[in-house]
This record gives sequence, C-alpha cells and structure tokens, in this order.
Amino acid sequence: MKKTISIIAITAAVLAFAPGLNAADGSEFGASGISLSASAYQAPAVSSPNGLDKAQDSAPAHGYTAGQRRTMADYNATLQKTFTKGLALEPVESKYRPYADYEATGYLIMSSNFDFNSTQAKLEMARNLPADATLVIFADNPDAFTKEDILRAYEGVVPRARIKVISLPRARQGFWARDGIPVPVIGKDNTLTVVDAVYGHGFEPDAEIARLFKTGLEKHRYYYEGGNFMANHTGACLMVNHGAHVKIPDEIFTGLYGCKEMIRLPFVDGIGHIDEHARFISEKVLVTDIAQYKDVLQGKGFTVHMLPKPSGPYETYANSLLMNDKVIVPVFGRDTDKQALAVYESLGLKATGADSKSLSNNGQGSVHCITMTYPRVPAAEFMKALGAREL
Repeated sequence: MKKTISIIAITAAVLAFAPGLNAADGSEFGASGISLSASAYQAPAVSSPNGLDKAQDSAPAHGYTAGQRRTMADYNATLQKTFTKGLALEPVESKYRPYADYEATGYLIMSSNFDFNSTQAKLEMARNLPADATLVIFADNPDAFTKEDILRAYEGVVPRARIKVISLPRARQGFWARDGIPVPVIGKDNTLTVVDAVYGHGFEPDAEIARLFKTGLEKHRYYYEGGNFMANHTGACLMVNHGAHVKIPDEIFTGLYGCKEMIRLPFVDGIGHIDEHARFISEKVLVTDIAQYKDVLQGKGFTVHMLPKPSGPYETYANSLLMNDKVIVPVFGRDTDKQALAVYESLGLKATGADSKSLSNNGQGSVHCITMTYPRVPAAEFMKALGAREL
C-alpha cells in the first residue's frame, strides 16, 4: 500500500533538499503550503546563445535554444523529484479558482515596445478595450518623456485617462507578457491573487505586480510560461505536455492555480504552448486547430469548434485575445483569414483582425502571447499584484 504524505511532509522533504531555507519562517511558502521559495531554489540563468543580454536592444524571440530548453528541463526534473520523493500526495484543495480570460476584462497589460511589427495589432487591441477597462503599458524605468511618447502612441484609440504607464524592470524581456506576467487567480472571497513561476527570459515582475494591485502573491520555482496555461472559471485547465513543463507536478496546478483537473495535451507543433492551438470561449466551448485536441476535449464533455490552420509554421488563429464580447484574431493575409473570423463570429463574438505575419513567423508568437488580461479590481490592488510603480 502506498504511503500518503501531507503538505507538512512535503515541506520537510523540501527542507531536506534545501538546508538553507529558514523553516521557522512561514513566509517562505505560499498560502497553500506548496509554494517553493526563491531562497530555497535558485533557478539557473538561461542566457542568450552568445552570453549577452539581447533584451537591451530588442525583445527576445518567443522560444528557446536547445541548450536553454535542456537547462530548464533538467532543473524542473530535479525539483519534481524533491517534491514527490516517490510518495503519493494527498489531494490539494485550492482556495483559488482560475480567472478565465473570457470573463470580464478589467486590465489589458502590454509591453511598451512594438517589436516584430506589432504596432497595428497592439493598437487594434487597445481600440477594442472594453469601456470600463484600463490599458496598462509597462516599460523599464521610463522617464516623463517616455511616458509622453507612450500616451501619444495610444491616445488616438484610448483616452489618456484610461491608460496607466508603469515601470517594470527588464521590460524588454517581458515583451511576451502572457509568459512573464504572473497568472491571476480568484480567491474564495473574490479577491485577486497572482501566481508567479520562473520565466526563462529573466523578466520577473511578480513582486512589483503584487504591490501594484495590492493583492496576494503565490510563487513556485518551476520554469513555466503563462502561455501554456488555459482555464475556464470552474477549474478545467489545459496545457501542452512538452519540454520542462512535463516535470511540473499536477499538485502545483491544483494547489496554486485553482485547477480541478490539468488536462495535458500532446505536443504537435509550434513552441509548445496551449494558447497556440486551443482557447476557451466560455465554460464549455472551445476552439482549436488540431483535430486530436478536439477529440480529447470532446471526450471530456466540451463543445469544440475547429479553426482553419494557416500555412506558416508558427501561424495560428487560436492565439486570439478575448475581451468581453470582442475577439482580436491574428491574421496573415491568407485566404483562411476570413474563415477564422467567421468561426469566432458564429460563436457570438465581434471579431477583428490583427496583423501577425511578422509577429508569428519572426517572433514566434501572436496577440495572446504579447498581452495579459486581469479582472476588474481596484487600481491599487492591481498595482500591488504587479509589484509595479506607476508614473
């Protein structure tokens, strides 16, 4: 008979692996009891191939080199072994639920940079911001002149009063905001908490975000990107079981992200993120462009609609941004563009195209990848959650 260990035993196992951790300090662990502290596990740096920080003059490409992927996978595998110690774990009931990005949008968060010819896409997303939502643009320690440039860039589509310009360190590394900005979850008391993982490109704004939004912060020390997390509000979660993410225990997702079940779908193509190929439209309805995913998800009781698949290797219509009843869909100047927009329109959404040809094929991402949406919370809570400083 397998022995089952409690969260206390998990903590003991972590301490055995990381003697430098102060066991008396409860703050070293998240509120759920399974978050691993930064002091216990220092994730190895994942540098650019030439050893230089390319983010000083341009945003990094979305993916990683073979060596970077190997470093992250080895690190997550070591962490996983320490976490489980070969023993079965008690089910963890989270005090959170996922914030599903089909829910009401309170904040649209993007980098100030327009890399990979993303200007039209970013302006189109800002133009479709819900009337009671706020546009948040982050930059690395911007001065008054930089702030003015940012406001001018967007004031033609969003009034200045609805734009917040905030400072986040290493902002260029955070161009792919979905991956590096902490993932929002909702507590049982309907308050916002954010969950931070380790991001391979070195953009770690978790403390700043938490302060910005005045909200709770949960942390774990696995390499993980938010682009590989998709959920409905009842706790059905999706990810592509690929690379370093294979070694993240399900207990991390059930305990910290509010998942009732983590559905791990096989890697097919792209960089290996779920938002490339599937997205929730509502609690029970999804779209995908992979027939295998449709079969699995329909077997789970979901209604799944097929999107066309454009011809470029990283092109996808699933990597869309949903804000209330509007959806911004990547388009590529291909015959399939109109078909993709029609699928979203048939599901009751007002669909608008955003140029993603360079963004996808040169940057290897799209409109969902370069944004993060947060629910409606007071601005002070938003700032605390981001740990950011507003200019």
